[in-house]
Amino acid sequence: MDTILVIDDVDVNRELLRAHLGDQYRIVEAANGEEALRLTAQEPVDLVLLDVMMPGLDGYEVTRRIRQLRGNDLLPILLLTSLSSSEERLRGFEAGADDFITKPVEMHELRMRVRAFLRTRRLYRDREALLVEAQQLHLMKDDFVALLVHDLRNPLAALQSWLELVDFAGVSGEAHEALEGATVAAQRLRELVDDLLQARLLEDGAVQAALTSGPIEPVARAAAATVQGLAAGRQVAVRLDVPAEPLLVHHDRPLLQRALENVLINAIRHTPANAAVTLRVYRDRDSVHLEVSDEGPGIPAEERPLLFSKYGSLSLRRTGDRRGHGLGLFLVGLVMQAHHGFVHAAVAPTGGTCMVMSLPVQ
Repeated sequence: MDTILVIDDVDVNRELLRAHLGDQYRIVEAANGEEALRLTAQEPVDLVLLDVMMPGLDGYEVTRRIRQLRGNDLLPILLLTSLSSSEERLRGFEAGADDFITKPVEMHELRMRVRAFLRTRRLYRDREALLVEAQQLHLMKDDFVALLVHDLRNPLAALQSWLELVDFAGVSGEAHEALEGATVAAQRLRELVDDLLQARLLEDGAVQAALTSGPIEPVARAAAATVQGLAAGRQVAVRLDVPAEPLLVHHDRPLLQRALENVLINAIRHTPANAAVTLRVYRDRDSVHLEVSDEGPGIPAEERPLLFSKYGSLSLRRTGDRRGHGLGLFLVGLVMQAHHGFVHAAVAPTGGTCMVMSLPVQ
C-alpha cells in the first residue's frame, strides 16, 4: 500500500484528508515542518500533501529540505494552498513542488491527482528496478568474459608453442597449408583474447595509460612492420607516409601501437588482393593524426558510429557480410580516450574506409 505524508498544522484539515484517502492509502501525519522532515527520513513515503502556510518552517522551505533529503528520488510533493497568485506558484515550483491544489480542496480532484502522481512514481520505480537488474546482468556478463579470457590464455599459448615447434620445412602439400592455417588461426584467436583482456582492464581502470613525451613516427613504423606478414599473405601492400621532422606527443607506446595495429589489421582484412593500405602521419594546428586508409568496399554512413562500440558488427556495402568483431576497434576507442584523443571513420579518397586516430599536440 502506498504511503502518503500529510503535513498541516490544522488538525481538522489532516482529519479531512485522512477520511477521504485513508481507505486506499496508508496515511502518515505531521503537524509541523520539523516533524515532517523527521518522518520523511524514517518512513517509506510515496507522496506528500503539504500545506504552504504553517508556523515555523513554511511549505516552501519544507519542500526544499525534502528534496535535499530524498535526492533523486521521484517523490511527488503537492502543495495545498489558498494562495493563487502566479508569483506564489512560481515560488513553489522553484522550491521543488510538483503541483498545487487550491483550498478549499475538492476531494474528487484530489483523489484523481494523487492517483496520477502515484502511478507515475510506480512506473519510475519499475524502471529503476529494471535498470538495476540490467546492470547486474551486465556485471555477470563481464565476470563471465573475464573468467573465459583467463581460461583461454594458457591453452592458446600452449597451442601456439606446439605449432612453432613443428618443422614446416619437412611438410608439403595440403598438410603444409593446414599447418600454416592453424598457425594463423591460433595467432588470430590469441589477438582476440588479448584485445578482450586489454579492453576489460581499461574499462575497469585496472590499467592506466603511462603517458610520456616522445615522437610518434616510431610507433607508426613499428605497427606497420608488425602487420607486414598478414598483409603479404593477403597480397595487400602497406604504405607508410611519415613526415621528416619528428612529431612529439604524450603517449603510452605499447597501448598506442596496439591500437594502431588493430586499425591496420582491420583495414588489411577488408582490402582486396593487389590493393593497398596507407598509414599517414601528419599534424594540423591542434592535433597529430594517424590516418589509415584502405581500398575496401567502405562502410555505410549510418553504420560508422557503430565501429567502435563493444561487440558491434557491421555489414560490408558490397557483400552484406559481417565486418569486424567490434572488440579490436572498441579497444582503439578506449586507448584514444586514455590519451585524451579520439578516433573516427570517414570515406577514403579511394572509396574505402579512412580511420583517423587524433592525439592532442604536445
